[in-house]
Amino acid sequence: MSASVYVGLDIGTTSIKVAAVTKQLETVFEKQYAYDYLIPHKGWTEIEPDTWVEIVVKGLKELFQQVSAATVAGIGITGQMHTTVFVDKHGSSVRPAIMWNDNRTKSSLTAIKQCLERKAETAHLAKIVSTGSPLASLLWVREHEPEHYQRINKFLIAKDYVKLKLTGTYTTDYCDASTSSLYDLHTDRWSKEVQEIFELNSELFPDIQPASAIIGELTEDICKELSIGKTLPVVSGTGDNVASALVSGSFENMQPLISLGTSGVVVIPNSHHQLKKIGKNVVAKITESDDSIITQGTVQAGAKVNSWWLENILQTKHYAEEQEEIPQSLLGENEVLFFPHMNGEKTLFANPSLKGAFIGLGLETERAEMYLAVLEGLAFGIRQLFLSMKNEETPEYFTIVGGGAKSDLWIKIFANVLGHPIKRMLTSQEAVHGAAILAMIEIEGGFTFPKSEAQVIQPDPAIITKYDQRYETYLKLTEQLQLFGGDEK
Repeated sequence: MSASVYVGLDIGTTSIKVAAVTKQLETVFEKQYAYDYLIPHKGWTEIEPDTWVEIVVKGLKELFQQVSAATVAGIGITGQMHTTVFVDKHGSSVRPAIMWNDNRTKSSLTAIKQCLERKAETAHLAKIVSTGSPLASLLWVREHEPEHYQRINKFLIAKDYVKLKLTGTYTTDYCDASTSSLYDLHTDRWSKEVQEIFELNSELFPDIQPASAIIGELTEDICKELSIGKTLPVVSGTGDNVASALVSGSFENMQPLISLGTSGVVVIPNSHHQLKKIGKNVVAKITESDDSIITQGTVQAGAKVNSWWLENILQTKHYAEEQEEIPQSLLGENEVLFFPHMNGEKTLFANPSLKGAFIGLGLETERAEMYLAVLEGLAFGIRQLFLSMKNEETPEYFTIVGGGAKSDLWIKIFANVLGHPIKRMLTSQEAVHGAAILAMIEIEGGFTFPKSEAQVIQPDPAIITKYDQRYETYLKLTEQLQLFGGDEK
């Protein structure tokens, strides 16, 4: 029996996905496992990293009960970026991982940025370091928990800790390294200057491998736990946004990608190591010879504004029914505006304390108008983000992925707010499938995208004009609303 199936793992913020696909990207197994992270204090988000490992092992057990291990050729992995795990010399976590959306370091950011700005070699890092960055999290642990810091042998990103437990190897990839604020984008290595400025021992830093490179095999203990008779190779993996860009074809078609998940992410692919001034430049390095860069920016709250409005405010989970109550004639005519930056903002405003707001409410305002404003608000925020990041690019279309992409109404709003067609894949193509492709690239010697059907949603010129006018009003209000929620301290 030939090995022609590839496994993908996605270590998400609130769930883990386990999938198995063929070389034609046909899904033979897929399951999602939800979990909760910890909020020990206001603004703090943590997770016991062994939670991920337990779920991954559970998922792989279920997978191998349905898919013969003899047919599986390899395992790829992706996951949330920035979330930092602190590991001792025995490979155990010394404290809960500090997550990407944690804000505990906001009071120290100014000092960190000032230190980085003093050297020409590190000045570019001052623009991207933020709350949740591995650099900021490492320094916080050193200052506030010296007893834990002294025990740290290596820091790892979320997916890398899972790889450690599966294979026994300490590695990361270029995507997670280049977004850590600890990496020199110009020399493609860990920044010796950052290590010197902050007196960080070089032994803390894991080995960096291309995303598709095999970094090890499942250990004998893991194979026994999974009840499989052979070991399997595991590749380095990459961050979720690179995996999404890979599976959506963005590296081939060079068109922007929007991911509507826990955060709202804009990804712009750049060739030949082109760096942009706004947004986070991410070294993809799928293979050793790959020199592609993606630039990503984020609206922190993302599609969570949708679940916040429905579940927290309206106390309902009937998403489709609520959207059906919004009349199509209201698109572009809504007098209510929503400022979607409810969880602070990094790329656009560099203010972790920023809050959201409704504007334009009247006694006649109805439920549907407020809900539509929430959906439109994120679209306006994404438009502002994209326009701030791009150089001279004029996209032919945008590809949208993630949970928010399942909403026909939201996709239509995005098409008209952005003024470009929206491409939505009809086949299930997510970051977890991108992870499986990474294993394919190395083991098969490459990967050719199978022809897949896509739905293209065209904008309406009349609605575009209306949304352009509303967007100008939104921008004017944005200048005032940046003051809401307090300045970064």
